[in-house]
Amino acid sequence: MKIGIFWIISLLLLNSCAESGPFEKEVYIKDNFFNGFVKLEKMDRIQKYKLSITDTSKQSIDYIYTPYEVFQLETGDVNRDGKTDICLGIIKPTPFDSILKKRLFIFQIDRGYIRPLWLSSRLVNPLEEFAVQTDSMQQTIIHTMEQTGPQTFCTRFYKWGTFGMTYLSTEQDSINYEHAKQQLHR
Repeated sequence: MKIGIFWIISLLLLNSCAESGPFEKEVYIKDNFFNGFVKLEKMDRIQKYKLSITDTSKQSIDYIYTPYEVFQLETGDVNRDGKTDICLGIIKPTPFDSILKKRLFIFQIDRGYIRPLWLSSRLVNPLEEFAVQTDSMQQTIIHTMEQTGPQTFCTRFYKWGTFGMTYLSTEQDSINYEHAKQQLHR
């Protein structure tokens, strides 16, 4: 019975997010390897999100689809290879965790193709939101807001390791939602 209630609550939360409209975004990228646009749009006809890259004249180069809800899109050179990466917040289960949760996926633009770089199953705690930032040493950092309890959150920093994100530090712990959101977006 508890599992059934959880799924109902999860579906209600997803539906309430959908009522405000699907998340869509377009970002211009110009680095030494790619000059064009990254676009995320909801394709209502097929009930999927389309992540696409186009050149500066908006000619399609590559695209991928996901059937899962998307809550965020950010860009930055996450793995420090000089190429701008695409950080996508997706709400989905995984083979090892069947519960719908917010997860961070990172894609790279490699010779005109969108390729997975890191498909996270989780961070230290359940992800709520993230920001891609540059630190004082010009390294790309993923700044997260994670839920630590029913009404408590923390903000953490991660950077790219040998494969995937590596925990750096906790900025603030056991804070409320509003304070965590302020920390993330300052």
